[in-house]
Amino acid sequence: MSHLDELINKRRSIRKYKTDVPPEDWINSMIRYAAMAPSPKNSRPVRFIKIVSPESRDNLYRAMANGQKRRLQSAQKSSTPNKLKNRINMYWRFSKFMFDAPVLFAVGAVSPERGSSGKLPRTGINKKVGRGDTDIDITVGLAVKGFLLKGEELGLGTCIMTAPFTFVRDVENILGIEDVKIKCFVTVGFPDEKPDAPERINVADICREI
Repeated sequence: MSHLDELINKRRSIRKYKTDVPPEDWINSMIRYAAMAPSPKNSRPVRFIKIVSPESRDNLYRAMANGQKRRLQSAQKSSTPNKLKNRINMYWRFSKFMFDAPVLFAVGAVSPERGSSGKLPRTGINKKVGRGDTDIDITVGLAVKGFLLKGEELGLGTCIMTAPFTFVRDVENILGIEDVKIKCFVTVGFPDEKPDAPERINVADICREI
């Protein structure tokens, strides 16, 4: 088994961490690997924002907790309140652990209008097509993948999350970020759990010829 095979096979999403804070140079090396990800026209739009101030963390936690409360209240008015409440509470469990992680990042990208994907729309030659921020989302995903694998090599646990967006939509306003559209959150720390390998699908399930 190659080193890359081992890293990919061993990596798990970690939601329970020890209290020790990973060395800063380890985190920086993870970000350096993220920065090596390909991007459209080498536009390098991905940004990692480390949330360190207690005020920022508290603001985000309160906004998410309020969002959970509002959604639970809305669920009460539905025809299947218990089913919806269980789903909302599941998303909450998969979100709030991030505040116990030693290191928490919000990860996103600068506006695609500044990149190559916005050049034709800016000239008026081509209207914006309905693929949204697909190229930016792919670029963020590739960068985070490099970040996670370098962390795995260093013995650090990580978890990428979009569940918090269930409760807050205006993350940028809450965190006071003006130039980056946040796409996900990523936690980092020394693992304090060893999750079993989740079920995977095989090549034939995800690949076909046409």
